[in-house]
Amino acid sequence: MSPSILDPLPLRLLRPSMDYRTSIRWGNPLRLGMCCLILGAMSLSSMQTPKLESWPSPEQKKLKAEQADRWNNQGLHLFAEGRFAEAAEVFQKVYELFPDVPDVGYNLGLAYQQAGKYELSLEPLQRSLKHRPGDPAVLRALGVSLLYLNRLREGADQLEKSIQADPKNVDALYNLALAYYGLKEFDRAEVCLRWMFERNPDSALLHLRTANAHRINRRYKEALAELQKALALDPNLPSLYLELGLTYIGLKNGVAARGALEEEVRRHPGSAEAQLTLGELFLLVDHDYAHAVEFIRRARELGIAPVRAEYDLGDAHLRLNQLDQAEAHLRRAIVLDPNHRRGHYLLGQVLQRQGKSSEARDQFALAEILQKREQTELVTSFRTLVEDKEGPNQPK
Repeated sequence: MSPSILDPLPLRLLRPSMDYRTSIRWGNPLRLGMCCLILGAMSLSSMQTPKLESWPSPEQKKLKAEQADRWNNQGLHLFAEGRFAEAAEVFQKVYELFPDVPDVGYNLGLAYQQAGKYELSLEPLQRSLKHRPGDPAVLRALGVSLLYLNRLREGADQLEKSIQADPKNVDALYNLALAYYGLKEFDRAEVCLRWMFERNPDSALLHLRTANAHRINRRYKEALAELQKALALDPNLPSLYLELGLTYIGLKNGVAARGALEEEVRRHPGSAEAQLTLGELFLLVDHDYAHAVEFIRRARELGIAPVRAEYDLGDAHLRLNQLDQAEAHLRRAIVLDPNHRRGHYLLGQVLQRQGKSSEARDQFALAEILQKREQTELVTSFRTLVEDKEGPNQPK
């Protein structure tokens, strides 16, 4: 499934509490503090029977927990800034020290998910569930990662379990509805959407998710009405202005779209999606390629959607007639994703303009093969809102 459908809201509020079983109901919270790490280390020790000299001293246990605490806090700050790939690297260090503490696996899995590394998110999330069965936040995160990997039935199973424990959660209900739609179980999807409204009548997030669904189905006026309701309830809701910008693109109001996206970046500068979308607005609508490169590079530095960023940079440099730079970015894109049809096609265009006819033909042939393999997917990305009108620049 496309990431645009299942775009989880980034972290909004960190809790300094030591109670790791609490969670932020509206979103995908990280688990804070390290008290559980010490307890986890003690419980692991009690289950093992090493020789006496192999037992760590109390001082060693304390130093280990303090190091994990420092890494965990660093990861939390990186996550809050939207630097998810870097957060995952730091959380991985904590995980190596305490792999059997449930909240450690949850933090790592969620960071991988937000960084777009869905396959890597599975193992720590599954391990977290092994040690704390039934945790609704972990079940929800695991279900969403499985949906991104197009493992719809498995994802739906996890989300169903999450809803049993947390029946009001908007994200769980919303993503389960999307899974049911993908599985063509339309009646069950409608039930989930109805429960969203019945169980959360005053939720800004509900209106945001509803607007997203309307936009996906190109009902832009209905989407705008829902976004205005969300705006009245919570003007600081992450992704609100991003969704507003995408909706204005659908309404062919480029000026309003740019203003909304710039507001999202101002309020949430760690939002790589907002930075990238604003860059694509400059690239595809305003044809301001210098600003496009600036914002797309910022998004790439945040470590999310690297394939999309490399492809966009290749496109921008091609339009600037900077063919060598365009080639380098597009080659990186297809190394990261060998099945990137548009990447192969655009690289073929670059090579053709460079006079490398044989290599260009090979790339065009690969693009054609990949096009035949592709299944029909729901149109959700920013690019698809405008690329259909761009003529021969993109393959159909």
